[in-house]
Amino acid sequence: MDTHDLISHRAEIDQIDEQIVALLSQRFSVTKQVGLFKAQQQLTAVDTLREAQQAKRYDALASLYGLNPVLIQCVFRCIIDQVVSDHRSCVTASTTK
Repeated sequence: MDTHDLISHRAEIDQIDEQIVALLSQRFSVTKQVGLFKAQQQLTAVDTLREAQQAKRYDALASLYGLNPVLIQCVFRCIIDQVVSDHRSCVTASTTK
C-alpha cells in the first residue's frame, strides 16, 4: 500500500460512514413512527421479547458477515437504548397533551 492507496481507502471509509449515518437516520425515522403508535396504544416502550429475538438475529448477522458478535451487540444496544428513550419521550408527549 502506498500513500495514494491510503487516501483512496480513507475516502471509501468516509463514504461508508456517510451511508451508515443515512441508514441510521432512516431507521430512527421508522422507529419514531413505532414510538408514536406505542404511545397511542398505551404500549410499553420496551419489548423484551422483540429485543431477545433481535439479539439472536444480530448474532446470526455478525456470523454471516464475519464480524465480532460482541461488537454488533454493543452497536445495536446503543441504538436500541436511544430508540427506547425516544419511545418514552413519545409517551410523555402524548400524556401532556
